[in-house]
Amino acid sequence: MNSKNEILFAVREAKGILGADPDFRVKDAFAIFEGIAPFLDKEKIIEMKCECCDNYASSSFTLSNDFWIVDKSEYCHSKEASLKNLTALKLASCTQYTRKSQEDLENLGNAIIEEDLKPAFRERKLYDRILFANYNVDFWLKSGPGKVSIEFGHKTNERFACSGIELYLLKRLDPGFGEQASRKITEALKNGVALVVKASPGTRKQQDIDYVLEWIAEKRKMDIVYL
Repeated sequence: MNSKNEILFAVREAKGILGADPDFRVKDAFAIFEGIAPFLDKEKIIEMKCECCDNYASSSFTLSNDFWIVDKSEYCHSKEASLKNLTALKLASCTQYTRKSQEDLENLGNAIIEEDLKPAFRERKLYDRILFANYNVDFWLKSGPGKVSIEFGHKTNERFACSGIELYLLKRLDPGFGEQASRKITEALKNGVALVVKASPGTRKQQDIDYVLEWIAEKRKMDIVYL
């Protein structure tokens, strides 16, 4: 049975248990479920539901405190299981969906941009080596499972040009930062949200940003990690 038929079969089996003359509201509900079930395969459920959930990760560490071995399969932190090992029915019936953690991170990221970074960099300029010009510093907030990132750069007519400075706000550690960095981040996460700075020492020195980042981390009560 494929994952699409799995849900349809469950709906029809439950419908049969009810008998021939159920309440009309129950009958209508099952008609809706039966009509939509053929469109709900496992991949579609993951796309619609799981990928937007706080518990979703695109990959995971297979062993605790071992940051070398990574399972590249999608993972559910709530169920502590790879999605490949969960059925479509199990995913569709899950009631642990939540977006609160991600929304909190996004709100924190926006607050840092508006209240901390924009005032601190209002008088500064970024030099674009491609366009050979100085620009006002702007910031781009991106959201992903378990984290948000803030990129430094400037807007052009066609795109956002990044400067090589990126901040991550993390509530948990997923693969993607490397073994040594992951160990540092794990320690920082023991005290709550961690501020992870991805930028070369030369870029940080050129922009003179370390004291600003240290001030933000102290103000927001976060541990800071430099990659």
